[in-house]
Amino acid sequence: MTKKLIVIGLAVWGMMLAGDLRAEENPAAVAAPRATTGKNQWVTNHYARMMALADQSPEEFKVVFVGDSITKKWLDMSGSLWADNFGDVDSPYYALNLGVPGDRTDHVLYRLKSKADGGLGNLDNPAIQPKVIVLMIGTNNLFPPHSAQQISDGIEAVANRLRELRPEAELIICSVIPSHNPINNKQQIIPANETLPALAARMGDKVTFLDLYPAFLNEKGEKDHKFYVDGLHLNEKGYEVWHRRLMPVLKEILQ
Repeated sequence: MTKKLIVIGLAVWGMMLAGDLRAEENPAAVAAPRATTGKNQWVTNHYARMMALADQSPEEFKVVFVGDSITKKWLDMSGSLWADNFGDVDSPYYALNLGVPGDRTDHVLYRLKSKADGGLGNLDNPAIQPKVIVLMIGTNNLFPPHSAQQISDGIEAVANRLRELRPEAELIICSVIPSHNPINNKQQIIPANETLPALAARMGDKVTFLDLYPAFLNEKGEKDHKFYVDGLHLNEKGYEVWHRRLMPVLKEILQ
């Protein structure tokens, strides 16, 4: 083997190794399954219920929501907002809710991975062809703590996977909303959110950034407790805020 070939081979190996190290350094951007046995059996049960709903009328979905418990709780904490806007098959906004409590970006990547590749295959069904996908993810990456850059890269990985799976759908990337911990907000959420407008711009015309973070702050610039039931989850007033911010974007796309 010539010296030139050896050098090229070492360079390629080095790039591969660097890629592996980057993946190891950022668990938020690598697909990972949830624990689903024992006390976590509820996760399996939730997956089953979620996909049973997906299979009822897959060709009718105009919108797909992807996220964690903040997304899932549209179903039971938003008053009548979900039923009135997204729960009626005859609605122009009829939606599938793919929110799973406790999910981080890496868990969503696992769910979006095809069953053939060892994932959960949430969008394996080709009949599910939404016109819009609404993504809000990243809150659970605060625990255990991922850095702002890791969270940002995790969100980007999920967004890229959604574009890969449904390139014709419009993608709305929502910011991470404020948490109860000012340190989390300052060190993780705010800097992660600051990267998202540029991410949306890089991804092209079919991607929109929706900045929800300021809407959940009080006059002091702190998390406004009147929109939350606890440190992280929204109450009905909180979903009204999200609804007011989201619907003009959906209407512009769908009507």
